[in-house]
Amino acid sequence: MALEKTEAVILKMFNWSESSRTVVFFTRKFGKMALIDRGGRSLKSKRGRLLRFARLDLTLYNSQKETSGYISDVEALRVFSLEKDGGLGRLAYGSAACELLYILLPESEQQSSLYSYLLSYLEKLEQVDKKYLPALFLTFLLRVMSQLGYHPSLAFCAGCSRNWADIPQDSGKLLFSAQRGGLVCPSCQKPGEYYIGLSAGDVKSLSVLQRASLDEAAAVPMGYQGATFLIETLADFLKFHSGLLSELKSLEFLEKLKNTQLM
Repeated sequence: MALEKTEAVILKMFNWSESSRTVVFFTRKFGKMALIDRGGRSLKSKRGRLLRFARLDLTLYNSQKETSGYISDVEALRVFSLEKDGGLGRLAYGSAACELLYILLPESEQQSSLYSYLLSYLEKLEQVDKKYLPALFLTFLLRVMSQLGYHPSLAFCAGCSRNWADIPQDSGKLLFSAQRGGLVCPSCQKPGEYYIGLSAGDVKSLSVLQRASLDEAAAVPMGYQGATFLIETLADFLKFHSGLLSELKSLEFLEKLKNTQLM
């Protein structure tokens, strides 16, 4: 086994004994990888602590013969505190980002720019006022989708590719088809197909955030209810086109909280 070092963020952990577990990391050097943490759950473990929402300096034994390598040591380089006002929302959006990457990232494929983007997202999640959290997560979601090849059509009809600026529109809902990959103009709509109705404001928000930087998104106030509807719309799109996405449990938790004063 070769001894390697890389930066990493924890995406998911699976306990399988009283003292050991499997930890799935997003690493700067190797992309997504699962490592065995032998004895890491024991209070007698002498290595550093594994912390969620932290930039870690990870030392590992990487095996070419076995399905998983092993954690040798770990040191926290930067811990992102998500305890500011709206802490439950911060935790939910942070957990949802990690779940999303766990589900969509390919195994052992370097994604260094996306890794850096995750760190920038966690930093913003720690800092911004809670009214900007929904737009921040939507921007992260749209960027991850686009970078991994899932790009919903919001400016052009998914059926005929006409620019929406050239299509006469009434005051009704704009129809989004998860199956066909985006907005569908009236001429291309088919009876019996399932569509999600979006307002012009919904489409404008998605279009703006699809092109926004994290700094720009961190200045866009957005309600939790409206954001949750848009996230669910994008999740439907991902479920169809990726064939991989299960329900994001973190967002189910967020759904329960959105009408409370705890956000």
